[in-house]
Amino acid sequence: MERNPDRRFTDFVEFLRELVTELNYLSKEGGIVLVEGKRDAAAIRKVGYDGPFLSISTIKKHDSREKLATHRRVVILTDLDREGGSLATKYSKILKHDGHLISLTERKRLLRASRGVFRHIENLKRFGHLVDAYET
Repeated sequence: MERNPDRRFTDFVEFLRELVTELNYLSKEGGIVLVEGKRDAAAIRKVGYDGPFLSISTIKKHDSREKLATHRRVVILTDLDREGGSLATKYSKILKHDGHLISLTERKRLLRASRGVFRHIENLKRFGHLVDAYET
């Protein structure tokens, strides 16, 4: 028997709150979130993440590499499509080589929780007001 669609939606919003709480905790412990671009970063902010992040689109700049160097742990949250998966793999290898601890767990959990409803991190912005309004 399939779950009630409203319940699945509520479960997803609850999942997002938990994910953002975990990301905020990791950022306080010295972590940083790596996203593909500015719109992805804005969407993550919209759902409540208040820690540092860096976008792949700017990672090649010298000052961005320095910013990344100050963070030991990197959470990679690229898009949930094939291209995002390739980018996650590529940057995971590069950053591991540079001595960073890499986490792809959050991306994998988000992929599972979204159940294919969306594939692009920037679409998380649609859930911002719901995450704020959700009561535990």
